[in-house]
Amino acid sequence: MRYETSVGFSGDPARALDVAVVPLTTLGFRIDARTESELSCTGPGMHSTRQSPLLGASRIHLRGAPGALSVEAELGGVERMAGFIKRFPIGLTVFLTLALSGVFWVTLGPGAWMGAVGAAAAANALVWVILAPLMSRRLKERTCAALDTLLNNMVMSAGYANRDRPVLSSVRSGTAGR
Repeated sequence: MRYETSVGFSGDPARALDVAVVPLTTLGFRIDARTESELSCTGPGMHSTRQSPLLGASRIHLRGAPGALSVEAELGGVERMAGFIKRFPIGLTVFLTLALSGVFWVTLGPGAWMGAVGAAAAANALVWVILAPLMSRRLKERTCAALDTLLNNMVMSAGYANRDRPVLSSVRSGTAGR
């Protein structure tokens, strides 16, 4: 999954990239390459939905070109968390169903409890089949919004440092891969 966007910018790209280095390195991103007009970073990965949404990007490439700043990101952290959100609840449901069935079978023998355990397991699985894609989509939206905010902050901070007024164009001029 990839995300790309760009904004108009009339300031110094090196200063704008300097603005991005602090939040990215604070979150644990490793700087892979840095020039006056480009910055490439690799992220530590996302391990929880409560972490910074920027961690949803596994690789970030920021580029300053004449009149624009752009970001290209691989959303590997989002993909990893989306897979976990889809697989873990279903696996847990299967495990609990088998465990409860085993305990009830040994203590009560076959009986009416079988229908209740099956219905509870099916209801739980149905909830997660609906919830998991919604949570995954929201995680991707949060990561893309965080990348947009990072780019906007780069433009505004570098423009202020240069004491000129940057011209902001459409923040979502890029594409988001599915």
